[in-house]
Amino acid sequence: MLKIEHITASYHKGNPILKDVSLEVGSGERVVILGRNGAGKTTFANSIFGLVPMLSGGISYNGKDLSRLSADRIKACGIAYFMQGAPVFQQMTVRENLLFAAGNMKAREFNSRLEDLRKTLSLLKDPAIDRTPAGSLSGGERTQLAVGMAIINQPSLLILDEPFAGLSPANAKLVLQILEDYARKSTVSIIMIAQDRQLATAFSASQFLIRDGKIIRE
Repeated sequence: MLKIEHITASYHKGNPILKDVSLEVGSGERVVILGRNGAGKTTFANSIFGLVPMLSGGISYNGKDLSRLSADRIKACGIAYFMQGAPVFQQMTVRENLLFAAGNMKAREFNSRLEDLRKTLSLLKDPAIDRTPAGSLSGGERTQLAVGMAIINQPSLLILDEPFAGLSPANAKLVLQILEDYARKSTVSIIMIAQDRQLATAFSASQFLIRDGKIIRE
């Protein structure tokens, strides 16, 4: 499905963050990318979603070249991105955040997808949470909402950048279980960026390490 071929990427010319990185991710595959802070993990995720300039190489998804597409057009290809820090619109309610993520989805379909999310996210078990401002949620609840925003369009490829960052051990395990359940119930391919090796190993045995801008198999 996803084919990354010899990409070199940089926010500033002459100082590449990724150096000749290649990776393939098949349908339904779970892949974890490990590495220390500053190793290039987020740059790797951003490059797939068209958020960092590539100096060379290419990225294709289901045979379609993503290298020159905008983030919106990449999303339309069935790719979703959970960004580090679980950003949500804090002044908007939980439901409004999910509506925004759903885009132009028709009301009947949105309501159906929302009911599916209620079975997946403990945050949404009580329908009254729909009217709660996202800014009043705890860190773990915001992470769940951001996951919901990423998966409400039922992507075929999900990119997760540090979904456990800043969470308590209990909330990290809860988010891991949510992602495990979602992966089992769907055919989605998942790339997870992580630092916690124990949680990463629990999620997938297919692990890679980014070190000094290069990617190697663990």
